[in-house]
Amino acid sequence: MIVVASQCSAMPRLEKLESAARDLHSVLTDPDLGGAEPTEDSLLLDPQSPEDVRRAVHAAATRAQQDGGVLIVALLGHGFTAPALRFMVRGSLLASSASALDVPGLLGEVANEAEGVIALIDTCHAGAAPPPPDTVANGVRAGQVRLAVVMAAASTQDAYGMNLSLALTAVIRRGLENRGPHLLVDDALMSGVRAEVLKQGSGQSIGRSVFDQYDFAESPLWLAHNARASYGTSSEIGPVAVQLLDESTEGWPNRPTRWTHASLTVFLSSGGPDQPPAQKVRVEEIQAGLQECRKTVQVLKEHLPEAMCTPVLRKAARRAGFPAFLVGDPQLRDLVEYAVLEGSPYLRSGCSSLGRLVAALLVEADTTAPAELDDWIGDHRDLVSFKDAYKEFQQADRSARTRLVLGIPSMAGRPRSGSEGAPEWPRQLHAWVLQGGETLGSNDFEAPTRDEAGLTTVIKAAIRWARSRLPAGERLQHIDIAACGRALAQWHPEEARTGLRKLGIAHRVTLRWNSSIVRDGYAEWDAFELNDLAEEVLDALEAGNAELSWLGPADVADLDVLADRLASEPGRPWALEERPAGCDTTLTALAAYTPILIWPEGTTVAPGQFRATVDGMWNKIQNEQEWHASRVIKPADGGPDGLRQVRRVWHDRQWLAFCRLFETPLSSPEEETA
Repeated sequence: MIVVASQCSAMPRLEKLESAARDLHSVLTDPDLGGAEPTEDSLLLDPQSPEDVRRAVHAAATRAQQDGGVLIVALLGHGFTAPALRFMVRGSLLASSASALDVPGLLGEVANEAEGVIALIDTCHAGAAPPPPDTVANGVRAGQVRLAVVMAAASTQDAYGMNLSLALTAVIRRGLENRGPHLLVDDALMSGVRAEVLKQGSGQSIGRSVFDQYDFAESPLWLAHNARASYGTSSEIGPVAVQLLDESTEGWPNRPTRWTHASLTVFLSSGGPDQPPAQKVRVEEIQAGLQECRKTVQVLKEHLPEAMCTPVLRKAARRAGFPAFLVGDPQLRDLVEYAVLEGSPYLRSGCSSLGRLVAALLVEADTTAPAELDDWIGDHRDLVSFKDAYKEFQQADRSARTRLVLGIPSMAGRPRSGSEGAPEWPRQLHAWVLQGGETLGSNDFEAPTRDEAGLTTVIKAAIRWARSRLPAGERLQHIDIAACGRALAQWHPEEARTGLRKLGIAHRVTLRWNSSIVRDGYAEWDAFELNDLAEEVLDALEAGNAELSWLGPADVADLDVLADRLASEPGRPWALEERPAGCDTTLTALAAYTPILIWPEGTTVAPGQFRATVDGMWNKIQNEQEWHASRVIKPADGGPDGLRQVRRVWHDRQWLAFCRLFETPLSSPEEETA
């Protein structure tokens, strides 16, 4: 590994150059972060000639080759194009390309020496740094080369303030959420770095070029250990506190490369005049919060052992509204850090509290607080939030036990080619009232007309009937609407006016496939097959083993090929990147294989925008309460639609338990739910 930083006598002085180079070198050589072996010449400041840089880089390449490792080369300073990128040293001149270093030429040479090369180019015009493909492919390694180049600007752009180096350093220190143990030079890393650079408003375009044709690589080409992964369960301080500390101490000298309680204490006690008083107070507040976190973890482990398992922690984190990166691999330390520290104004994304977390743990563990924990809660500052959240969660669970199921028969006929066609609306509707897993009654209703208005009329009648079946004082809040793909592609039942308000405003409406409860006659599968697949997907999702998978336009172009693919793969949640032409036939084809499906509301969303929206709100989409709340609340004028542009079919445990009643074919809904 080598970091080269050079001022140039003929160019303006770069004020942040040396500190940026030292910080980047520090994280790259930190054993818990970059993991590179520091040497006396792994940081080269102000070389006098291009040959000084060439010698130092080739020496680093030789060390990497001897160790069988990857070479990381960072070049920080001024650059110009002639037409390829030239890196300027102390004596370089813009009028003389020979006075500056030929960057593509050097990278092409070392790429054929080491087992892999990652080049970090923080100069103006850095986009001209990658060597030509033929240089890499036809070297002494005969193309068996791995080379990744990260560039601070396009070939026609200037770069500013050492933004790339500072951003890389910040991302390496903080790590990335929901990634593996290493930071690869991939989309995730580039997104993180670009987001950091965007904060500076410089307008420079961060780029990446990768050449990978090495057949014998034993591991991916990685830049650093992922701090979010390396701060594991045995670490004192988790990723939430690390991010807060990094943000609060940005630019301070002598900042530790790894935060621990001891290093934080030493850091605060050694503060000098460069530490602004307000920032020091902020860090002291975080330190006090971390002490509270340690005590809280001990209390919960001692008095709430029933909740100390991954499924309960995951469900509690989701119920409490925690961010997705904490839900996917929940650690009690990380959840407590978020709950305690989110009360600080320095964690902008916070929306939870410690009281809310404790309430969620009790509800998900299906237990009551022992006397010791009750006393601790009473003495704690979050007593009110605990009581409010505990009541909220219990009421939500009680109301979810009572629901109306509306089974809509599948729409007959096929649409015209390339369109969604005019639907042939069903006349009949099946209705069941459920409470706590028991059926309070079932009924069939006939629509007066075979159109959307007729179906809305009959839904209104079913709701009136359902209310008459409920015990006195019970309210009907949840309605499950089970329909076919063709119907859900073009019908929005939550928008139906079934009273003073729309159905989705007056009730929590969840869309389901009707495949398990409606006999279509032509189905090639049995109800138990659909239910078994749904159960597998739910098991994987709750265990954190199933991420949302995406289908693009090419995936849904041939539905027969897609069906064969889905029949050959494990079940998982799926989402459509774009709303396809003939969305009804696509949803119909997917219904049997996707108990959880996400798709866009309309066709006007820009490519990639819908996926970014769903990925950013995936935790809210899974949280039933947050999903319905976000769908009901309309955004302010000019505000983003958020979840209102998302449509979903979602089979959960309660729905699956109802569907299991239909696995043995009987002659009537009354018999099937008796």
